[in-house]
Amino acid sequence: MPIKYEKVHCKTVLGNLGVLGTRFWTRHCFDPYSNCELNCAYCSTSTIRHTDMGESSANVCAKTNAPQLLKAELNRLRAKGVVSIGLAMDAYQPIEKNLRLTRQILQILKDHNCPFAIGTKSDLVLRDIDIISEASKKSPCLVSLSITTLDADLAKLMEPSASSPKSRLEAIRQLSQAGITTGVWLSPVLPFITDSDENITSIIDAAIKNGAQYILCGALDMRSPTGVLKFLNTHYPALIPKYEYLYKKTDGSYSYYPIESYLYDLYRRFISHCKRQKVQSYMPHFHTRNQALIFYIRNSQSLGEFIPLINYLSPSQEILQTINLRCKIKGLKRSALKTLRYFPH
Repeated sequence: MPIKYEKVHCKTVLGNLGVLGTRFWTRHCFDPYSNCELNCAYCSTSTIRHTDMGESSANVCAKTNAPQLLKAELNRLRAKGVVSIGLAMDAYQPIEKNLRLTRQILQILKDHNCPFAIGTKSDLVLRDIDIISEASKKSPCLVSLSITTLDADLAKLMEPSASSPKSRLEAIRQLSQAGITTGVWLSPVLPFITDSDENITSIIDAAIKNGAQYILCGALDMRSPTGVLKFLNTHYPALIPKYEYLYKKTDGSYSYYPIESYLYDLYRRFISHCKRQKVQSYMPHFHTRNQALIFYIRNSQSLGEFIPLINYLSPSQEILQTINLRCKIKGLKRSALKTLRYFPH
């Protein structure tokens, strides 16, 4: 289906969301675009909408007045918090090449010394390496590249309009060499497709070799079951009963995350690989704090192995973020965050 674009005006940019759940410690979250033309098979924000009646398409909406609004809102802020960019929709999807909305937003954040976190599947982020590098010298800023597999053919099947895994690794290398805090979201992990030890280990190894400083692992969520099931039916029909076992509830609907026995096994293996490959900072993503608590109680064999749990709990999340944003003594900050196993978001 041809991609259609629409320019829209938004009413606000920085909604005060507080500390978000267990994955992102960002006070604010903003996506310059609505809907995403990368059209990943597992995504709920794709321009291709799957229904029982077939497929329909949605426009990519560009929030063209966002830079002007952002400048005004930052001037009114009493205390700056991390702004997450590209949380739901990729901020570097193809339309960004021409509109440059994300670049304008980053420039404004830099000028206001406001920390930000970028998540993307696109090597287009390298275009803005100048702004990100300058911003990183004044505020804790970071870039996360999502990598689900190193198999170029499989990646093209799952993420048809995203940059190749090789291009994403090259982006990680260049960002890291520029002194920017850079990491990998090994997410989403698709059961029985990308959850093998071989795939997980290969991504971790490639990420570290290219300069990634942290790795987050997240299992596939089923916010978009129709799209996922269509993908499976086309390419992996034999896996549908297995997915139904992992995700389907007794009422016929699908749960957000797979059953906990699968989730905990996946994350045990992920952590084991990270330790074996001497990754300095890693974290499994849980949907709830209770899941994180149960996981660490069951799998920690010493007091030290409980420490990462601090990253999931309140108010420790807020305390760690405050240390990262406010502490001016770099040596003390680095030592404290390392001791408390702070995970950068």
